[in-house]
Amino acid sequence: MKYKSDSIKAKIRTMQAVVFIPVIIMIGILLYMMVWQNSQYRQSIRNLTMATEFNFDFKSNIDYKMYRIVIGADTFESLSPYEDLNKSRKIFTELKNSTPQKAGNKGLDGLLILLGMLEKRIGDIQTSNIIGDYDKNMSRLNNDIYVITDLIEEAMSDYIYNETKTLEITRQKLDAKTRQLIALCVVVSVFIILFLMASFTSFGKKITEPIEALCRYTKKLADGNLKMQSPKSNITEIQMLGDQYDQMVIRISELIEHIKEEQELKRKTELKLLQAQINPHFLYNTLDTIVWLAEGKRHQEVVDMITALSSFLRIGLNNGKDFITIRGEAEHVRSYLMIQHFRYEDIMDYEINFDEDIKEYSILKLTLQPIVENALYHGIKNCRKKGILKISGWKEKDEIFLKVEDNGIGMKPEDLIQMQTLVQQGEGEDAKHRDGFGIGNVAERIRLNFGTEYGLLIQSTYGVGTSVTIRIPAVLKENK
Repeated sequence: MKYKSDSIKAKIRTMQAVVFIPVIIMIGILLYMMVWQNSQYRQSIRNLTMATEFNFDFKSNIDYKMYRIVIGADTFESLSPYEDLNKSRKIFTELKNSTPQKAGNKGLDGLLILLGMLEKRIGDIQTSNIIGDYDKNMSRLNNDIYVITDLIEEAMSDYIYNETKTLEITRQKLDAKTRQLIALCVVVSVFIILFLMASFTSFGKKITEPIEALCRYTKKLADGNLKMQSPKSNITEIQMLGDQYDQMVIRISELIEHIKEEQELKRKTELKLLQAQINPHFLYNTLDTIVWLAEGKRHQEVVDMITALSSFLRIGLNNGKDFITIRGEAEHVRSYLMIQHFRYEDIMDYEINFDEDIKEYSILKLTLQPIVENALYHGIKNCRKKGILKISGWKEKDEIFLKVEDNGIGMKPEDLIQMQTLVQQGEGEDAKHRDGFGIGNVAERIRLNFGTEYGLLIQSTYGVGTSVTIRIPAVLKENK
């Protein structure tokens, strides 16, 4: 059977244009009407609310305050009638700016004039002798103040009435537009339904048979017959799909490589879990030390110990992020050594000295602490002399070097070779290598994140001491 050369994509795009353009137009009209309705109603309701609230208490407030002032019961300073006038002027001005109708604006201009007259009459009373001009002020109150506030209240009522009529006109316009839009939606919907029915009937016939042939082909592939060729079709997309099936066997090898990458990512995840673990014995011993200090009423040392432990745990967690600045890593190991110094102050001192220009570069969190812990427990504790831990850091070209040195017992040549092998391989940490598990984990994480050219260099002389040098690139790595 011959197929007319065609493109499903082009056909679908034509159908989409015919269907979605009217829909987009309708949505645009709906959005415009919603915005218009919301704007008109919101402004009208806001104006009515402001005007109603004003009319509710303005006259009674001004009349009452001025009466109290005229009879000498209160003063201008205590009742502040001018504050009411300023507030009213602000309301009139705001209403004028938001009222498009000429009638409403004209009424608001009149209100502003009346408010000025009222302010002048109040000023006349203020400048008079409240006690000596009592009769004159009472006349001003009755013939000026009360009359003007009545006029203001009446004018505001007219404004409210006009705004209410405007709101009703807006509603009628909206009803008319809504009816028009409903009619338009019905017409467009009927057109879309008829068009889709005709288009899908024609379109379905053109692709049904090629797709059925392709389905039979994929079924045979699922049964294990990988030597078949896909059926040919004059429909561009179906032919492309068949060609892609023909490449499936080649892509299997790519999928195998992808699986290997996934296994490596899984291994990274497992290593992340390992790095997040905190030695429970360290916590037990730290808490025991805190209890011992508390029982000895060494309160400041208890505070320092708990502060150092809090800093150690907080920086170690690092909000779940993989990377930390070298400044943060230095603070983390400093907190760790402060805690240990409480317990081993008789046998251990430490120095931390990092160049200032490297402190903002990134490093994997929990890089230094496992190495420092190893130096303390397997180097200094086994030495009969006073132990000193030196931690330093510097930058050379585009690389950063961090060094942990101790003057502890050191390692015998065979132990050093075993440790160096462990660090180079980064795996196979069984029970007999458990002492170097933390260092091996650090080396493995550095290789996985920065490359095989980076890692650890261990040097040791038995009876003299051990040094571990960390080499990483100088980068500002984004935390993930």
